[in-house]
Amino acid sequence: MNKTLSEMLLKEVSSDKLNLIKLVVFLFVFVLFGSCASREQRQQKLIQKGYLELEANNVERSIELFEDATELVAENASAWNALGVALYKNGNTYEAIHAFDKALMLQPDYTRAYYNRSNAFYDAGEYYRALDDLEPVMNSYEDSAFVYLAKGLSLVGLKKYEEAKKAFMWAASMDSTNAEIFANIGIVYYYQQEYGQAEKYTLSALKKNEGEANAWNLLALIQTEKENYSGALESVNKAISYDKFQPYFLNNRGFILTMSGDYEKAERDLRQSISIDERNPYVYRNLGILALKKGDYTEAIRQLKEALKKNEYLSSANFYLAEAYRLNSQKELACEYYQTSTSLGEKQGIEAYEKFCQEIAM
Repeated sequence: MNKTLSEMLLKEVSSDKLNLIKLVVFLFVFVLFGSCASREQRQQKLIQKGYLELEANNVERSIELFEDATELVAENASAWNALGVALYKNGNTYEAIHAFDKALMLQPDYTRAYYNRSNAFYDAGEYYRALDDLEPVMNSYEDSAFVYLAKGLSLVGLKKYEEAKKAFMWAASMDSTNAEIFANIGIVYYYQQEYGQAEKYTLSALKKNEGEANAWNLLALIQTEKENYSGALESVNKAISYDKFQPYFLNNRGFILTMSGDYEKAERDLRQSISIDERNPYVYRNLGILALKKGDYTEAIRQLKEALKKNEYLSSANFYLAEAYRLNSQKELACEYYQTSTSLGEKQGIEAYEKFCQEIAM
């Protein structure tokens, strides 16, 4: 009887212990599940706040929030994509690419991350990689104008102008109201030196959207080619009124002012442009032309050589460097650069080589 009672007591104790263990395990799982759910919810709130800050143009704060989100749950592709978007907007192109890499590693079919990384590759000048990233986007959005616009821009970067024009035309057929598309068709024609067609599409872009700053800038470039400097100045001022600190607009106005003889204002624009973006070879070329016009041949040579270091085929840079050498009494060097300008098919270079270098050629 005592044995039976002992067994009953043992069973009762064991049962209580088992129930206690079950309760502890349940509470642990509940706390763990609740913690995970809480972390994911907190992450979503951080991402939402980050996008709100980004929309308000508080880019650095948005980066902080997105970084906190990736630290909270590192396996969330959308958090890495959001961080990439903010870094890209802040000008941190390669850091943005790294963030998009993480997003795509976690979610290989993440179309939006491919598109975003393509834009970052484009800004980094890696045009082939930009085009590669557009392939999966085109599979999902083959009837969308924005994809063909992005493709055209990368093809322009590769100087594949006919292919770029075809992509832009496809984009225009899908969205005939988009001024940016028509401005880019104009740019392709401008690069092909078909200025009549370039002007036609540029004016079409401005009819669709008078505030299309790039179209006003392109119109200024076309007018500059026609040596209509007063018209060009009016057009580039329009562009700058819509985007005051765009370095390319400031650079173009600096060149127009140089050709108009307003050297002081020209230098101010060119210096401001280079302080914003020191990678643009055209601004060094234009500083060289400005120095040449002012009679400072040593400075002209220095700036023009820097421009050619960045792009050895830069439009008219070889011609102006030859001019600087000739006016600095360095005729043999001048003729070398006139010859290079001639090989690039530049009319000014051809005429100058025939005029100044015939006896050297003989």
